[in-house]
Amino acid sequence: MSQESGVASTRKWAIVAAGLGLVYVLVRHRQKLLGPLRRVWSSNCLLPQRHIEVINSVQDPATRWVLNELKTHCETFKVLGFDCEWITVGGSRRPVALLQLSSHRGLCALFRLCHMKQIPKDLRELLEDDAVIKVGVAPQEDAMKLSHDYGVGVASTLDLRFLCVMANHKPEGLGKLSQTHLNYKLDKHWRLACSNWEAKQLEPKQLDYAANDALVAVAIYQKLCRDLQPRHFWQRCPEDDKNLRTTFEAFLDVDFTKGFSLSGVTRSKGLAQGKGKNGLQRKQPYRQMATRSKDFYDNCLLQAPDGELLCTIDRRKASWYLSQNLGTQISEEPFTVRLNFEPAGRAVGDVGRYYQTIKENQCVVCGDRDAYIRKNVVPREYRKHFPMVMKSHTSHDVLLLCPACHQLSNISDLRVRNKLAVQCEAPFKHGGGSIKYRDDPELRRVQTAGKALLHHGAKIPAAKVAEMQKTLLEYYIDQTEVTEDLLRQAASVKYRVENADYCQHGERVVQQYRDNFGGLVELERLWREHFLHTMQPRFLPELWNVNHNADRLEVRASEGRVDEADLLVAGLDAKVKVM
Repeated sequence: MSQESGVASTRKWAIVAAGLGLVYVLVRHRQKLLGPLRRVWSSNCLLPQRHIEVINSVQDPATRWVLNELKTHCETFKVLGFDCEWITVGGSRRPVALLQLSSHRGLCALFRLCHMKQIPKDLRELLEDDAVIKVGVAPQEDAMKLSHDYGVGVASTLDLRFLCVMANHKPEGLGKLSQTHLNYKLDKHWRLACSNWEAKQLEPKQLDYAANDALVAVAIYQKLCRDLQPRHFWQRCPEDDKNLRTTFEAFLDVDFTKGFSLSGVTRSKGLAQGKGKNGLQRKQPYRQMATRSKDFYDNCLLQAPDGELLCTIDRRKASWYLSQNLGTQISEEPFTVRLNFEPAGRAVGDVGRYYQTIKENQCVVCGDRDAYIRKNVVPREYRKHFPMVMKSHTSHDVLLLCPACHQLSNISDLRVRNKLAVQCEAPFKHGGGSIKYRDDPELRRVQTAGKALLHHGAKIPAAKVAEMQKTLLEYYIDQTEVTEDLLRQAASVKYRVENADYCQHGERVVQQYRDNFGGLVELERLWREHFLHTMQPRFLPELWNVNHNADRLEVRASEGRVDEADLLVAGLDAKVKVM
């Protein structure tokens, strides 16, 4: 080989080695190198590519074109930024004045509903299309206002704060989310937020404010989705990932604030503060939960008198058997107690084997072992109305979740509660049929007048005394004068009366499933399948299944240890008879 060819070969291999080294550096430090580039890309490309269209009337020639463009953009990426603006006059909210919809391609349509007076048919179809996700911060509130003001439903709204929680980010207002995730500062001055959105002509600053809110919502959604499904820089991310939607589908059309008020979540002393559209401070539902780091499962063993394993139990229960002379300690590790009496039943089939298996002290969803909270898969508000045979020995439906997973699970439960409330005509919000007692205003006036005249009559002005006496005589129509006996009778009047329409949500749902929807095992199955679908747990105990209680009751029925009435309530009477 000549000297020249040797030099050329050496140079070639040096170039290859340098290239490989560069690739290694890019891969090894990709987060540090690409992170700032992504933020710069987001902030610089967000606004230059935007295209704002203002629609003032249904007859506007641009209306059809804009709606067709939005629909076309949604064919490849079924997400729209969604927001609304309105004004308040004399403390009363006026109908929504402006509706903002933006696509991922930078098109932002501003529909001036205050001038249009109606929702065009194509716009209504787009808003009601549940395949298209409408993203923003508190979009459910805007959707409710549109429904109230214009009779249009907005399907598949998604609060971006749900994605923040799922991606382990702080759930903040839109302005802070834009700054944190896009490195772009929105103009959130209260004068703009509270400006006249019904003006004949909107100012350029108003147009920027309205359009940017919807545009950054889509950009934040895209960024949070990348955080949820990180990929290498050379991997192409599908523009519209349907698999990703399944991870947050349970949070569609769910109010973020109400989701955090469910059981298992406690209010922390210092709530994060945010500004509403009126510029005033309001509390945000960023809360902490009481967790436990001590092992929940002790996995002590309980044996029958002949040594057969019955189940695993906690240390306290095992010690109780010993203190009551109901059992004898067999070993220390594992801590094992053998009963001194024959138990009512033995472990049978998969049901029995489930209670024999060792349970891990970890989150059943993500596997975290640092801290966890007990999760009632079938919420207690329903379980407490079950017959005793179905609400005792319910450890199958008590699982361990880490704080983040517990929070998300509780939020997703709200959607099932809403469906059950409609299906079973069982409201669970405060108001209407959910209030057991109500105050009768007339009886309250009578009691107040009676007490005041009886105890403080001499100190009350004559005009007020006359007014109170008139109230009493109008109620006690058979009396002609106000006597001390009458005052005592009025003062003891009970003004809190039972609400004839009252029905506790959980009790009504249980009653309806018991009588009309296939029995309580169907209600159990509904909640368990919901948990599996929304949380996709990867670390469930072995043999955990959605039909557990039904199988357990059938075993008991075969042993003659359950009443036929309980089987009927559970919805198993016919099945057991066939067996």
